[in-house]
Amino acid sequence: MTIADIAKIYLDGLEAQSVETISALLTEDATIEIPFSNTGTLSPWFVFEGRDGVLGYIGTIFENFSQVKLLNRAVYIAEDGRTVFVETTGDLIQRGTNASYRNRYVFKFTFRDGGISHLSEYANPVSFAKLMGIDLG
Repeated sequence: MTIADIAKIYLDGLEAQSVETISALLTEDATIEIPFSNTGTLSPWFVFEGRDGVLGYIGTIFENFSQVKLLNRAVYIAEDGRTVFVETTGDLIQRGTNASYRNRYVFKFTFRDGGISHLSEYANPVSFAKLMGIDLG
């Protein structure tokens, strides 16, 4: 299985809302970082460390969204052989309100020993903040 295959399985796991699928792809010390913040600073908005921290974050996605679709995926493999970028459009439905949430994403996957060791999830923080009623700036 290639690193591009693993990235696809991860994103398919998000769509299927399968914690088990995602868990199996992570290294024990995996990290997810949300680099773009609602404040516009250079500090990441969120960082989730370790498999349990990452799965806790994934769980909040599944709790907050009844639909997760990642459409029009474009996959790019870096020359280092351990990094994959996936550009995609998110089409999500907020659980409880049925509000549509659309965003553009770039996922940067870094692999070690056949597992995802680091994931950066780049998305427009303004779109998310508006949906969730979070202040900007």
